[in-house]
Amino acid sequence: KIGTSTITGGKNRPDIEFMRDIARQTVQLLEDGVDVAIVSSGAVAAGKKEGFETGGTRGKQVDAVFGQSRLMAKWTNVFEEFGIEDVGQLLYTDIDLKEKAQSAREVLDMSLRRGVVIINYNDGISDEEMREVEASADNDVLASTVASLIDADTFLILTDTDGVLDESGVALPSVDRLEDVQDLIKKEGTGTGGPWSKWIQAKSAAREGRRSVIANGRGEDTILKVARGQNVGTRFQQGYAQY
Repeated sequence: KIGTSTITGGKNRPDIEFMRDIARQTVQLLEDGVDVAIVSSGAVAAGKKEGFETGGTRGKQVDAVFGQSRLMAKWTNVFEEFGIEDVGQLLYTDIDLKEKAQSAREVLDMSLRRGVVIINYNDGISDEEMREVEASADNDVLASTVASLIDADTFLILTDTDGVLDESGVALPSVDRLEDVQDLIKKEGTGTGGPWSKWIQAKSAAREGRRSVIANGRGEDTILKVARGQNVGTRFQQGYAQY
């Protein structure tokens, strides 16, 4: 899962060089027979237009309407550079994931056997997710849901930090109980959205038996290192969790 600030590098548009590097690593995994589902934010950022800034949830939805195709064009282009022509898109709403889960699962499973799949919420329709974005949850729940949907063996959140950072700014190699680290984000405000949202979803994925990691998306070969089982970022342990 790639969040907005990670894919844009803190700027106002998706970073094509970063996307190219993600594509390079993904293609290496595909060549080794590993299926990769990419939950990608960035549609709103890609669709922003100077002079047409309506603000609010509806304004972000309009940005997403125009930005989703631009974002997909960028993903398609970078994967084509590495010889991958089949780059597909799945846009979900909560109804799709809750009431049509079997169909959603079958289509995604079959699509992953054909090529690369870029996944996002259907922001132009699903204002529930857009309100989540405004609370900084930004696709964390979607990514966790998709991992459950296809029974992924690994759940990786790419972020702007090296993982869960302690008081000194050093990444913890692992997290067992969330209550042991919740004090680390008190400076962020309430325990909703932002880091806490990522940690909750990472822990939930771990409890379901997945290898679950939060790591720096702009680190060298982060995706490949996680796939190889190397120690990178913060790994969430399976077992007990309370939040």
